[in-house]
Amino acid sequence: MVASLPHHRRRNTDAQRGEGTFDRSITALQRLNEAGYGQGDPQRVLTLMTNPAGAYLAGGQGSMDREWKDDLRRSHGVSFDRLIALNNMPIARFQEWLLATGNLRPYQVRLVEAFNPQTISGVMCRSTLSVAWDGRLYDCDFNQMLDLQAVHPTAGPLHVEDFDPVVWSERRIRTARHCYGCTAGAGSSCGGATVR
Repeated sequence: MVASLPHHRRRNTDAQRGEGTFDRSITALQRLNEAGYGQGDPQRVLTLMTNPAGAYLAGGQGSMDREWKDDLRRSHGVSFDRLIALNNMPIARFQEWLLATGNLRPYQVRLVEAFNPQTISGVMCRSTLSVAWDGRLYDCDFNQMLDLQAVHPTAGPLHVEDFDPVVWSERRIRTARHCYGCTAGAGSSCGGATVR
């Protein structure tokens, strides 16, 4: 089970997601704990996912994991198994916010300057694929949001009906400026940081 929680404190979560979100989230997490999730059972793993509120990179996942576990257990009796910290991608609503606040260019520069080549082997586009409702294939969820369909050099746009692992492995992963979000700092992927 993966649950999104912007922050382990009420003020920060409500500021990002709206008044009352934190309390509803804590109630849901407590119910999941009652059902056995987040208690160390490998069959009932509870993962929390967070990303920063603002034009910042995600903090160190290891230290954040310890801080969140201590605070949520002490303050709310909530436990979870692991924390995933992701960088925000400069797309969709976050891009709109960056534009409205004059932060798009500074944030993009921050991502580029924090590029870490060690993250490349762990980015999601190298090991997963994203399938749209209509069967079109994408290298990742972010490319799907931007309608950057996976394309083979000779076979053209890729579709789930014609899926061939060899053709998929021969495609060139489509990249754009948002990809720096996955390769900045410790990296960002479906599994969290790509560099430990």
